[in-house]
Amino acid sequence: MAWFILLAGLAIVLISRGPDLLRIPGTMLSPTSRTAFDSWLNEDPARAEGHAALLEYLTAQGVSDVVPVWQLTRIDGHYARRCDLPVFRIPPRELWPNIVPALRLVRDEVKPRVGEVEVLSSYRTPDLNTCARGASRSNHLDFSALDLRTVDGKSGPDFYQRLCAMQDAAGPGSRMGLGAYYDASRPNYAGGRFHIDAEGFRSWGRSYTAASSPCR
Repeated sequence: MAWFILLAGLAIVLISRGPDLLRIPGTMLSPTSRTAFDSWLNEDPARAEGHAALLEYLTAQGVSDVVPVWQLTRIDGHYARRCDLPVFRIPPRELWPNIVPALRLVRDEVKPRVGEVEVLSSYRTPDLNTCARGASRSNHLDFSALDLRTVDGKSGPDFYQRLCAMQDAAGPGSRMGLGAYYDASRPNYAGGRFHIDAEGFRSWGRSYTAASSPCR
């Protein structure tokens, strides 16, 4: 009877917390979920203050509703866990203006084409970038880039071609940088992940070079 009560209680918790749970095989809680973020935020009052200030700043810039602001604290869950580094980080305040142009591109160009998106990686600490073997001048270091995927999990060649068409329609004046990581030889490689910044009109693919871009 005790086991039954315990299992019933666990089921209630799982149902009440919804999609934040059971997102990673073998674990009950995704390390990058909203539930995990709330737990991290509550560990230190300074984090809550920083998040509130970031929300206030982005609201003043008119971009606080483009993506859930808490997702902008995801430095990159995959590499953070591999490198034994924190999954969340409030970006340095002096860098906050850098993300505004990218968020405007997501609002004006990306979402009308592909629908709602979630942030997988935004600001990256130098330690994480080094461990992940990122570019030494990665725009993530300046909090001016976003790695995204659609909420409904779009992927495959047609999806990446849609992204290419989106960038083409936006044109050079948009200064849109598009990382479209599709690789026909490994079609499941990126899982629908893509990069957006407003640091110059260009595109690249899996090898992070223009030659590998599916937008050629």
